[in-house]
Amino acid sequence: MTDIEILIHVLSRFIHIICAIFLLGGCFYARYVLTPVVNVLPEDKRMQVAAGSQLRYRSMLFILVALSLLSGIYNFLQAPHSKIYHIAFGIKMLLVLHIYATAILWATSPYGDVNISGKGKHRLISITIAGMLVVLISAYLRSLSLP
Repeated sequence: MTDIEILIHVLSRFIHIICAIFLLGGCFYARYVLTPVVNVLPEDKRMQVAAGSQLRYRSMLFILVALSLLSGIYNFLQAPHSKIYHIAFGIKMLLVLHIYATAILWATSPYGDVNISGKGKHRLISITIAGMLVVLISAYLRSLSLP
């Protein structure tokens, strides 16, 4: 590999990992810090704060999804993989698609996971659990690609 190829490879992995950290970290923060704080506000303020926080996160979410998808495809295509790798990778991709879809649904739906009229959603918990499973599978896949 040339120096530029190594630089591109490292940069692609860096972008992929940073996007995953920001996406999952943002959802984790929203679920375990922001949502409980917003839920104690009066209902009119709760709706306003929840909608405002989702609006602020929405554009960042789409950027993170696009960058992680592109860098992930690039990283996957860099080396041949075994049958076991493909099986685990397929499971990981199903979880990743669940995370993308749920995060976009959360960011575009009215009020996200905040309790409105006594009803709450659990999308952010789902994203957090699926994210932890993706990280676990990613660690396993990384171990498969080591010599």
